[in-house]
Amino acid sequence: MFQSIRLPSGEKLALDVVPPRGAVDFGGGCRPAATTAVYVHGLGSHRGGEKALFFEQEFVARGCGFARFDLRGHGESDSTFEQLTLTRQLEDLSAVLSHLASGAAGAPPERALLIGSSLGALTVAWHTAVAGSAASGSLPVLAQVLIAPAFRIVERFLGALGEFGRERWKREGVYRFVGPWFEFDLRWDVVAESERYPHARLLEAKRPPTLVLHGTRDESAPFRLSVEYVAGCKGQRPKLVAIEGGDHRLSAWKARLLDEILGFLRTDCGIGEGEFACKP
Repeated sequence: MFQSIRLPSGEKLALDVVPPRGAVDFGGGCRPAATTAVYVHGLGSHRGGEKALFFEQEFVARGCGFARFDLRGHGESDSTFEQLTLTRQLEDLSAVLSHLASGAAGAPPERALLIGSSLGALTVAWHTAVAGSAASGSLPVLAQVLIAPAFRIVERFLGALGEFGRERWKREGVYRFVGPWFEFDLRWDVVAESERYPHARLLEAKRPPTLVLHGTRDESAPFRLSVEYVAGCKGQRPKLVAIEGGDHRLSAWKARLLDEILGFLRTDCGIGEGEFACKP
């Protein structure tokens, strides 16, 4: 089911939703269903990416709801790429969770499973750090799955540019990044607002059960960053699974990712595959 979410700014987010199986409307409103997985794509990707569609097929087949959306500046959502900031990403994810909790996309789930890839994984991690275990609209977060999380991404951009590049970016306000798979402009705003999100705060924050999946040959977001994150986390420590030989996208490891997620839900969250849908 395709839907469009209007934000307070007037901009729209493109969203595809499959409600959890077994939802019932008794005439006075829908009975809450159990779990909806919400997928947050990475930098330069969109809601129709290979992993998003694969996870949707697999989770829906197990009775779980599934939501995938385009962050602003991506896919069919409004705004431009160059205006990207972490704050904007967090606003988009919160808007989607509130939309689901309101019942506007079918029976409101009892809980959400957040799955993020790359910058989407960083967005998920910061969402639960800022919002706690309950999302906007009182939609609890069952667990979060961080796939190749882009930790310290702004720091790494600045380091790669060197002093000259950093000064040019700050002076001109926009910098064009060019890589083997991408070419995009980013405003200096993404750097200026990054001070609001120090990595140390992410380590100190409370978090729901967390699974980190990272390829050991990731050249975009080095595997060591996830190792350092897990080692530095206070309180409930995330579970880290190394995907040997895996690259950043991990598209060739989709089945392995699914197996790890389902195993994590069973052992760390007490949720079996037959418990996604609501009970009759």
